[in-house]
Amino acid sequence: MRTLEHSIIAVLARRCLSSRGLILFSLFFISCSISTHIPTVSDDAIERLVQNEAAQIVAVTTDKENFSQYQFFLSDFPRKDILGLSTGNRRIYISYKLGQLAFASPWHRWLLRQTLAHEIAHELAGHVTQNGTTSFNRPALGRGVTGADVGLPEHINFYSYSAEKELEADLKGMEYWTKLHWDCRIWVGILEGFRRQNYFGDVLHPTDERLKQALQACLPESDPERMAIEANLAAGVKNASASPDISR
Repeated sequence: MRTLEHSIIAVLARRCLSSRGLILFSLFFISCSISTHIPTVSDDAIERLVQNEAAQIVAVTTDKENFSQYQFFLSDFPRKDILGLSTGNRRIYISYKLGQLAFASPWHRWLLRQTLAHEIAHELAGHVTQNGTTSFNRPALGRGVTGADVGLPEHINFYSYSAEKELEADLKGMEYWTKLHWDCRIWVGILEGFRRQNYFGDVLHPTDERLKQALQACLPESDPERMAIEANLAAGVKNASASPDISR
């Protein structure tokens, strides 16, 4: 199993599983009521995949008795680098494109698992209700997000969670992975893949801080992989590269 997991990490690093880095940014937008208007896609096979992966994660949380209340939807977001969003009340939307890729390849399956763990963590931490707003998972740098990016009117405004909430969701997500005996080296590998492609997030979503946290949570101090990555972080090593497509 460890050999398989490490081979998946290698593939993750090579292919980077990213569209503009696939950084798991979570933002939120005003008015939960608009969630009912987000366009959805019907695909029984992909819906079962998402449901089954989410079921494993929720089963190791304090909310395990309430899984039947969760609702998962597929959405073919007009903006193709959007991975998913949650609108509170256990409603989570997943990119149809990511679902299709996860159905066909193991490395995208891990990315789906990371996305679900991160979003479920936001739900259970109450980040949505704390702000009266909705979590939005957008893996990209650049221009702001508009309602049109998720199939809503352009005038919808989006606002970011704090970096602290993003790190909290990551940490809880990794805790779920540990309980499931999923090697969180894979989580580290995803973030390191972002960094290798020169995707460093922004002040609210710093890839380096997320990577540092993942290293501390997943790997012992004496681990050679952790030591090598930490040395690169300390040295400020950055490797520029082109922006790959998520389907590569």
